[in-house]
Amino acid sequence: MKIATIGTGFIVERFLDAVGQVEGVECYGVYSRTGEKARKLADEFGIVMTFTDMDRMMEDTNYDTVYVASPNSLHYDYVKRALENGKHVICEKPFTSTLRELEELIALSKKRGLFLFEAITTIHLPHFKKIRENLGKIGELKVAQSNYSQYSSRYDKLKAGESPNVFNLEFSGGALSDLNIYNLHFMIGLFGGPKEISYVPNRHANGVDTSGVSVLDYEGFFATCVGSKDTASENFVLLQGDEGYIHVKGAANTIDSIEIHAGEENETIDLGQNPNNMVAELEAFVKIFEAGDGNEALKLLDHSATVMKFLEAARKSAGILYPADEK
Repeated sequence: MKIATIGTGFIVERFLDAVGQVEGVECYGVYSRTGEKARKLADEFGIVMTFTDMDRMMEDTNYDTVYVASPNSLHYDYVKRALENGKHVICEKPFTSTLRELEELIALSKKRGLFLFEAITTIHLPHFKKIRENLGKIGELKVAQSNYSQYSSRYDKLKAGESPNVFNLEFSGGALSDLNIYNLHFMIGLFGGPKEISYVPNRHANGVDTSGVSVLDYEGFFATCVGSKDTASENFVLLQGDEGYIHVKGAANTIDSIEIHAGEENETIDLGQNPNNMVAELEAFVKIFEAGDGNEALKLLDHSATVMKFLEAARKSAGILYPADEK
């Protein structure tokens, strides 16, 4: 797998660090509208090629996969262009602004016979798989809670009157799409789609959600998902059954370690996961790519589409609308 990246933010740096740790993948080039930013990123990671012209990048045949890490609202257009130019795609979360956009991209990837992946760390982490294996130990699930709260430096800019992309509805921003989506991937990855979903946000004067609580109504239990960019907190997941509970240390996108409390037995699982939580997802994508495993790729897309369905429903339940909703 030979990759060209779109974007120059910290998430791209983390992705390129993961590329350097995973066999079977390399970065061919980086794109930025600003040549200086592209060259700085390329130099940092020993990458030769830089692009400032999107058409030139897409037409280059020396690589096969595009990694998209642009502002959320641009994901759809960049992914579509890449697919139309015969490139496989890894796209940062949230995949798109709306379910309709994602369904169109999935259909296009199938038509062109190309792989399309969502770069979502949660479901690929070794600890997530251990949670699934051990769920039966806590009996019948009654309550599920998750909290991913991380005070954003860009929130200070928002309070100062600026409009950072992540806090701008024009760019499909907000705490639900930026942080709480990891909680949704966690819950839906374990339990599937809920019967209903709702979202109660704290909103800035510009209408964007800076924090909020989503409630997922499953048959027999509720799951609450807290995502906050205007406060900090200890991040955790708690899965509570009638015979015990599982305590996840760390946010749903890292799952640092797991404590299983079942009856008189207490067990801690710490597999020593890679500090870069993007390594596991990239290893999964490379494995699928090298094996040409279309069925496994479609399973991941089905999961992403389910998450997008309920992410959009949660957002609209709070009256939060993006420009893409009007298309």
